[in-house]
Amino acid sequence: MRIIVCVLLVCQMLIIYAWISDWRQLVTPAGFFMWVDGIAVGLAVLRAGRGLPPRWRRALKITTARVILLAVMSLVIEWAVRSMP
Repeated sequence: MRIIVCVLLVCQMLIIYAWISDWRQLVTPAGFFMWVDGIAVGLAVLRAGRGLPPRWRRALKITTARVILLAVMSLVIEWAVRSMP
Protein backbone atom coordinates (compact mmCIF):
# COMPACT_ATOMS: atom_id res chain seq x y z
CA MET A 1 0.00 0.00 0.00
CA ARG A 2 2.90 2.35 0.69
CA ILE A 3 4.18 1.94 -2.87
CA ILE A 4 0.78 2.97 -4.23
CA VAL A 5 0.72 5.99 -1.93
CA CYS A 6 4.25 7.01 -2.94
CA VAL A 7 3.46 6.73 -6.65
CA LEU A 8 0.22 8.63 -6.13
CA LEU A 9 1.98 11.41 -4.20
CA VAL A 10 4.54 11.78 -6.98
CA CYS A 11 1.78 11.84 -9.60
CA GLN A 12 -0.16 14.50 -7.71
CA MET A 13 2.95 16.62 -7.15
CA LEU A 14 3.64 16.43 -10.91
CA ILE A 15 0.11 17.65 -11.56
CA ILE A 16 0.64 20.60 -9.22
CA TYR A 17 3.99 21.36 -10.85
CA ALA A 18 2.50 21.15 -14.34
CA TRP A 19 -0.39 23.41 -13.35
CA ILE A 20 2.02 26.05 -12.06
CA SER A 21 4.63 25.82 -14.82
CA ASP A 22 2.64 25.04 -17.98
CA TRP A 23 -1.09 24.43 -17.57
CA ARG A 24 -1.45 23.52 -21.27
CA GLN A 25 0.00 20.09 -20.46
CA LEU A 26 -3.02 19.36 -18.29
CA VAL A 27 -5.63 20.14 -20.93
CA THR A 28 -4.37 17.43 -23.25
CA PRO A 29 -6.16 14.07 -23.10
CA ALA A 30 -3.21 12.47 -21.29
CA GLY A 31 -2.99 15.32 -18.78
CA PHE A 32 -6.72 15.27 -18.16
CA PHE A 33 -6.62 11.48 -17.70
CA MET A 34 -3.77 11.83 -15.20
CA TRP A 35 -5.59 14.61 -13.37
CA VAL A 36 -8.92 12.80 -13.00
CA ASP A 37 -7.32 9.46 -12.18
CA GLY A 38 -5.03 11.06 -9.61
CA ILE A 39 -8.03 12.45 -7.79
CA ALA A 40 -10.07 9.24 -8.06
CA VAL A 41 -7.26 6.95 -6.94
CA GLY A 42 -6.32 9.33 -4.13
CA LEU A 43 -9.86 9.30 -2.78
CA ALA A 44 -10.10 5.51 -3.19
CA VAL A 45 -6.82 4.92 -1.35
CA LEU A 46 -7.90 7.26 1.44
CA ARG A 47 -11.16 5.36 1.77
CA ALA A 48 -9.65 1.86 1.59
CA GLY A 49 -6.34 2.51 3.34
CA ARG A 50 -7.49 2.85 6.91
CA GLY A 51 -4.37 1.01 8.07
CA LEU A 52 -1.97 3.59 6.65
CA PRO A 53 0.24 5.44 9.12
CA PRO A 54 -1.12 8.89 10.02
CA ARG A 55 1.80 10.64 8.32
CA TRP A 56 1.05 8.99 4.96
CA ARG A 57 -2.70 9.59 5.27
CA ARG A 58 -2.13 13.26 6.06
CA ALA A 59 0.24 13.71 3.10
CA LEU A 60 -2.22 11.99 0.79
CA LYS A 61 -5.13 14.08 2.11
CA ILE A 62 -3.19 17.31 1.59
CA THR A 63 -2.05 16.55 -1.97
CA THR A 64 -5.45 15.20 -3.01
CA ALA A 65 -7.15 18.30 -1.60
CA ARG A 66 -4.69 20.53 -3.46
CA VAL A 67 -5.29 18.74 -6.75
CA ILE A 68 -9.07 19.02 -6.26
CA LEU A 69 -8.67 22.73 -5.44
CA LEU A 70 -6.64 23.23 -8.61
CA ALA A 71 -9.32 21.47 -10.65
CA VAL A 72 -12.03 23.71 -9.20
CA MET A 73 -9.89 26.82 -9.74
CA SER A 74 -9.25 25.78 -13.34
CA LEU A 75 -12.96 25.33 -13.97
CA VAL A 76 -13.72 28.76 -12.47
CA ILE A 77 -10.96 30.38 -14.53
CA GLU A 78 -12.19 28.65 -17.69
CA TRP A 79 -15.77 29.76 -16.99
CA ALA A 80 -14.64 33.36 -16.36
CA VAL A 81 -12.59 33.49 -19.55
CA ARG A 82 -15.39 32.00 -21.69
CA SER A 83 -17.95 34.44 -20.28
CA MET A 84 -15.90 37.47 -21.31
CA PRO A 85 -17.04 39.21 -24.48
